[in-house]
Amino acid sequence: MGLRPGLLASTLLAALAAGGARGSSSAARSDSCGACHRDIYRMWRSSAHARSADGPVFLEAYRATEAREGASVSRLCLSCHAPLVQVNGDYELRRRVTWEGVSCEVCHGLASVVLERPTPQAVFDIGDVKRGPIRGAAATAHGVAYSELHTTALACAPCHEYVNAEGTPVLSTYTEWRRSPAAREGRGCQACHMERTRAGAADPRAKREAAEVNLHEVPGGHSLEQLHRALAVSLAPRREGDTLRVDVTLSNKGAGHAVPTGMPGRRIHLLLSVRTSDGGFHEVRRVYARTFRDARGEPVVDDAGCFARGVREGSDTRIRPDERRAESLVFPVPASAVAFVDLRLHYEHRPLHTEEGRTWLTFYSESRTLPAGAEAAR
Repeated sequence: MGLRPGLLASTLLAALAAGGARGSSSAARSDSCGACHRDIYRMWRSSAHARSADGPVFLEAYRATEAREGASVSRLCLSCHAPLVQVNGDYELRRRVTWEGVSCEVCHGLASVVLERPTPQAVFDIGDVKRGPIRGAAATAHGVAYSELHTTALACAPCHEYVNAEGTPVLSTYTEWRRSPAAREGRGCQACHMERTRAGAADPRAKREAAEVNLHEVPGGHSLEQLHRALAVSLAPRREGDTLRVDVTLSNKGAGHAVPTGMPGRRIHLLLSVRTSDGGFHEVRRVYARTFRDARGEPVVDDAGCFARGVREGSDTRIRPDERRAESLVFPVPASAVAFVDLRLHYEHRPLHTEEGRTWLTFYSESRTLPAGAEAAR
């Protein structure tokens, strides 16, 4: 993250002034919450939230940034990857509770979100009262308060929206949602990423032993289920003499944001290949993603570089909410040859622009065979 230390230090201080914390700075470790909320704790432990501060890919990027730019720059990352630093000041990451990333206290100590600046800011109130989306809940170990904020997408905004000093939205998931049909219909992030599931809310000492609770695994872009839900796909090959035309349509009917969204290193790859009985082979690739350029106009190739000073968006080919994207691909295929059409969709995230930490998922595949002389695929 190549931000100038002085500039970033002032930016960070301004952000903390807008957000911040009140109440006690003594946050409970999540395993102590898990002593009672066992099912919920197990879900959270398998989530990306639980690994946000100690994942090896994040730590490599964080330490490299700190060595290159200094602590005043690298600390900006912690406001989302280890949000409790805003409460306990543990910027050296010495305490286990800080290393827990987006922990129980982070979400259930969230009191409000400030929207006075382009980047939303979280306000925490860490104490004996835990906030959540369920009315009438009670516990023996602490107070419980219903929070309407926790039923809305605004609760997610502080870590899923970031606008840099040049006004470039580097993370724009919350804005994408606000402009989507999902927002107009009142469907927040929780509707897809924290669906209700039957589980033990707490141990037998609580008033609500078994109930429907929100799914704390919070599956996102790395989830095959979420990818299947997000995009509807149709494949329609047909012959036109010695030409094969293949129409592929991608419809974002399931996501309340662009596909893909989140960190800039995420991409959707469409790979269409045509093999023919006479030995021919054709292949076309389409990539749906955002690209960025640095202050010198050079392409930014890793996630951390997108947060540097002077970065601006280069292009955006992602599929917007409710958008129907049509690709019409044409190949020379003799009418006398059998054509074998293969379509695959892949999700990729390469945060370091290396193979380390790279995610590659094939989430859709379909094949068609067109006999010689066929007018259309059936």
